[in-house]
Amino acid sequence: MLGSVAAAIAAGAFAVLSALGASTGSVVPAKAAAPVAVGSRSVAFGNGRVVLRMRTSSLGCFRVVVGSSTVARSCTSSLAPDQIAYASSRYAVGGVAGSDVRAVIVRLTNKGTVWAALRRGTFYVAVPAEHNVRAVVKVLSNGSRTSFTVTGSR
Repeated sequence: MLGSVAAAIAAGAFAVLSALGASTGSVVPAKAAAPVAVGSRSVAFGNGRVVLRMRTSSLGCFRVVVGSSTVARSCTSSLAPDQIAYASSRYAVGGVAGSDVRAVIVRLTNKGTVWAALRRGTFYVAVPAEHNVRAVVKVLSNGSRTSFTVTGSR
């Protein structure tokens, strides 16, 4: 049950992210995979975390937190099993992932690549000081990959 709740929360968070125009590349919102409970949760990744808050059954927002500071945020209204939603900053990239997403890769400047930690339908990666984020890549269960270019000052 916890897995389905995590997938449902991730589904809601993605759609809110797209709706507010955050850095989602060319991700198109889709219908949520399952109903989502209103509430919030925080998933820790060492010094960072992704905090997800469902405002309604189909509208959720998430924050990427490093230490005690929110470094990125976004909202989404739906997330299909094969989609991700993310928010990025100079310090970290985090977001939510559908149940068919097996990995998230963050491509950096200066030939850097970091695999994000994926936990409970969320993902997070700290961005090393000497790099900036170039792209976020989702890897699905079937091995296919889709890359989303990250633009703007990071």
